[in-house]
Amino acid sequence: MSRISSNLVRTTTLQGADLLLSTTRRTQISLQEIQKQISTGLAVSKPSDAPEKIGAILLLQSRLESHQQEERNAAHGSGVLGNADVGLGDISNLLLEAKTIAASQIGIASNAQTRQGQGVVIDELIKSLVDITNRQFQGVSLFGGNSSLGQGEAVFEFLLGGVQYKGATNNIKGDFGLKSPLDFNVNGADALGALSTRVESQADLNPNLTNATRLSDLNGAQGLGIRKGTIDITVNGTAVQVDLSTADNAGDVQTRINNAIIGLDPAAGSLAISGGSFELTANAGHTITIGDTFNGQTAGDLGIDITATSATTLGSDTDPRITERTTLASFGLPIDFASGLLITNGSASQVVNFTGSNTVQDMMNRVASANIGVRLSINADGTALNLVNEISGLTLSIGENGGSTATDLGLRSFNTDTNLSDLRFGLGVESQAGADDFAFQLHSGATFNVNLDGPPQAKTLGDVMNLISAAAAGAGLTVGTPGTGGTDFNVGLAATGNGFVFEDGTAGASDFAVSQLGISLAATHLGIYKNAGAAGAIQSDDVAKIQTDSVFTHLIALRDALLTNDEAGITIAGDGIERSIDSVARARADVGVKTQRLEQQTERLAELKLAEKSTLSLLQDADLTAVITRLAQLQQQLQASFQSGLGSLQTSLLDFLR
Repeated sequence: MSRISSNLVRTTTLQGADLLLSTTRRTQISLQEIQKQISTGLAVSKPSDAPEKIGAILLLQSRLESHQQEERNAAHGSGVLGNADVGLGDISNLLLEAKTIAASQIGIASNAQTRQGQGVVIDELIKSLVDITNRQFQGVSLFGGNSSLGQGEAVFEFLLGGVQYKGATNNIKGDFGLKSPLDFNVNGADALGALSTRVESQADLNPNLTNATRLSDLNGAQGLGIRKGTIDITVNGTAVQVDLSTADNAGDVQTRINNAIIGLDPAAGSLAISGGSFELTANAGHTITIGDTFNGQTAGDLGIDITATSATTLGSDTDPRITERTTLASFGLPIDFASGLLITNGSASQVVNFTGSNTVQDMMNRVASANIGVRLSINADGTALNLVNEISGLTLSIGENGGSTATDLGLRSFNTDTNLSDLRFGLGVESQAGADDFAFQLHSGATFNVNLDGPPQAKTLGDVMNLISAAAAGAGLTVGTPGTGGTDFNVGLAATGNGFVFEDGTAGASDFAVSQLGISLAATHLGIYKNAGAAGAIQSDDVAKIQTDSVFTHLIALRDALLTNDEAGITIAGDGIERSIDSVARARADVGVKTQRLEQQTERLAELKLAEKSTLSLLQDADLTAVITRLAQLQQQLQASFQSGLGSLQTSLLDFLR
C-alpha cells in the first residue's frame, strides 16, 4: 500500500511541476510581448502578430518612405529653382543696365571716346554674365539643363572671341510625387537663346530599314509607332500565330516570321527587308498571308498586313527615324561623305569630312572634334540633321569643300532654298517696288537688268538665280553654269565656301560689274554689288551667315558697336537686348510657376504623410492603456501561478495520508 501511495504522490508532483512550468512559460512569453509593445509602442512588429493587417501596414510604410524621398527631392528642387530665380533676376538687372547704356548713346552728340568707355563697361558686364550663368547649387548647374558636364565644370566659356554654351537643351527632371516628373533647373538654350539659331536641313534622309533597326525607332506604317503583339501567319491555308511582343529590332521580326513559315512549309517562301519596308515572297504554287489577330495592330504597324501568291509583295513603309545608331549606308539618298563640310565660325574654319564614319554618332563626333563650337544634332522629327552654333557673338557659315556634302545633307547655309528674309541675320533684302533692282554689265558691253519683284517674285536665293538667268537669256545671251565653256554668262553657287558665282564669257573692254539701280539696295544686300574689272568671274559675299539670337550675342554686338562708334549697330544691339529682356522674363515666370508647384506639392506631401501615419498608427500602434492593464493582469497571474505551484510542490506523503 505504501509503495502504491508513494508512486501516486510522485506522479502527481511531476504533473504539477510540468503544469506550473508550462503556465509560467506562457505567462512569461505574454509578458515579453507586452513589454516589447510598451518599449516600441507597436502592437504589430512582425507578420505573425497580425497576418490580416500586415499587407496594409507594409503598403503604408512603403508610401511613407516614398513621400519622405519626394519631400527631400522637393526641398532640393526648390533650392535649385530659388537660386535660378535669383540668377535670372541678376541677369535681368544686368541687361537693363546694358539697355540704358545703349539708349544713352543713340541720338546724341556722343563722341567716339565716350562710346569706347561705355564699350569697356559692357565688356565687364559680359564677364559678369558668364559668371552668373555658371552658378551651381549643390552640384547642379542652374543654367546647364541636364548636361553631362561634371560638378564645377563651366557651361558657358569664352571661345574664339565669343561665348560657347556647352550645356543641354533639356532640363533635369525630378520625381516629386506629381503625375509626371517636373524639370527643376534652366537651360541656356531656352532662357538665354544660346542655341537659338541653327542650320536646319530640309533634306529628308529617309533611312532604310536594317536588321539592327529597333522597333522603337520606327514611326510605323500607320504613323503610331509599333504596337507589339501577336500576328497571324497563314501558309497554304494552315495558320499559326507568332508572338512579336518581345521583338527588339527588325531582324527579330524577320527571323520569327521566317521560322514560322519554315515550320509550316519550308518551301513556301520568306520575309525580307527592302528599303524602308518588309517584303513577302511566296514561291511558285504557294500563298502566304500575314495579318493581325483580333484587335491587334502589330502587322499593320509593321506594314506587313499583306498576302503574296507565287510572287513578291512589298509591305508599307515603316518610316524609320534617324538616331545616333543609324548607319550612313542606310540613308535613302546618295550623299557625298568624302568631300566634307567647310565650317566657318567667326574667323576660324575647319573642313569636316565623314570618310570612315559608319553611324550618325560618328558624324556627331567628327563635328565635335573640330573644336569650332558647332554641334550636329537630329531634328525633332528624326528625318534630318541640323548644325547648331554653340558660340554666341560669332557668325556661322556652312559651305561646300569642292563637293556636294553640305547640299546633299541639306546643311549648306547659302543654298538655293535659303529664304531672302533670312539674309543679313534676318534683316532680309530691300528691293524697290515696280522697278529694276540691279544691272549686269559684261566685257562685251552687253547689259541686262534684274527686277526681284519678277514675275515671279524672288523669295529664295534660287529664285534670284532664276531671275538673273532669265534676264540674261532675255538679253540674247547664252547662259550656263559655272565652269561651262562656250557660253556668254554663267550663274551658280560657289564650289568652295558660299556665295553666288557669275562668269563672263564675252570679250571686250568693258568691266564685268554689277551695279545698283535707283534706290534699291538689293545688290548690296545680296552681296553682289561688285566690279571685277577685266576679270572673268565675280563671287558674291556670303550674306547668309547666321548667328545665335542670344543674350551674349547682343551684348557682344553692343560692345563692338560702342568700341567702333557705330550708332546703327548700337541701335540694332539695343533692340536685341530688349528681346533678351523679354526672354529672361518669360524664363523667370516659368521658374516661378514651378516653384509654386513644388511649394504646393510639399504641403500636399505633408498632409499625406500625416494621414498615412495616422492610419498606420491605428493598424500598428499599441493601446498603452490596454497594454499596461494587461501587464498588471499577467503579473498577477504569474504571481498566483507561483503561489499555487509552490503549495502543490510542498505537499508530502503525510499530507496525502491525512
